[in-house]
Amino acid sequence: MGKTKISSLGEFGLIEHLTKVFNTKDPSVVRAFGDDTAFVDFSKLSSSLKGGFLLFTVDTLVEGRHFLRWYPPASVGWKLVSVNVSDIAAKGGRPLFGMITLALPKYIELSYVEELYKGINQALDFYNFDLLGGNTTSSHLIMLDFPIVGHAKRLVFRDKPRVGDYIYVSPYLGDSLAGLELLLERKRDYKPYEKMLIEKHLRPTARLDLAPVVEKYATASMDISDGFISDLRKMLKNLSAEIFLEEIPLSEELKTYCLQRKKDPLYYALKGGEDYQLLITSKEDLTKFGLKKVGKITAPEGGKIIDARSGKVISIEGFDHLRV
Repeated sequence: MGKTKISSLGEFGLIEHLTKVFNTKDPSVVRAFGDDTAFVDFSKLSSSLKGGFLLFTVDTLVEGRHFLRWYPPASVGWKLVSVNVSDIAAKGGRPLFGMITLALPKYIELSYVEELYKGINQALDFYNFDLLGGNTTSSHLIMLDFPIVGHAKRLVFRDKPRVGDYIYVSPYLGDSLAGLELLLERKRDYKPYEKMLIEKHLRPTARLDLAPVVEKYATASMDISDGFISDLRKMLKNLSAEIFLEEIPLSEELKTYCLQRKKDPLYYALKGGEDYQLLITSKEDLTKFGLKKVGKITAPEGGKIIDARSGKVISIEGFDHLRV
């Protein structure tokens, strides 16, 4: 990487330098960068957006909490966009526009930020929406916000499942946690299956392909960011459910990783976070869409998640941002 520091450009010089890589494609965007706000012409928005609901979401990535400085910056940029698109996908929507806030140490190299923006731009192209602007400020750590505005045709909440609904997940679960463990080993050489797991952690793909399924069939939906069991508890609240553990989708890469290290892949799938797969409830058969039926909501009270085979309560906890 080069040695130019962002402090040599200043805030507005950095903004001007970075925004050159973005080209807005949506004809409704009158102006994106270079003013106090972005401007969007409502009359030029796609006819498919008539009616329905606007969706607003934002997730933050913080250095030391969600990524480390030596992670590839392009991967950090990709992940920043993807984790926010994942929320939109979980509501059966599609992203319309994004914004960004960069909090950066003054001594950070310009080339790092350029690579970060390269990853952001790659993700915007992949998910097919535009960045409209943002803000920069100084900080002792890198902190990144990426608010997104999306659109959905109907309301799909996370906490409205019903007794009798089946529980579905998109594959695979647990890969990201294994990838994180491998990444932190900082080995010189990784085997192909290890590289695949690392990629799942560094560059997750939001399941925007399943948004139409959520829109049409889901009674409740959310993305899996803090771990399957942890997020299922948020969805169920006081409802009880049984889980078909043998149906939990496990990748061959995760199975190999756990076999080599004498670990239980099911533990990774139930506890591991940041897979950004979808957790959906529905009375319909959604297996034809590639989803795995992994459980059923059984009772309106109790708040228990039970192994359907053994009858034992599953008590694994997932990730909590504020827990000490």
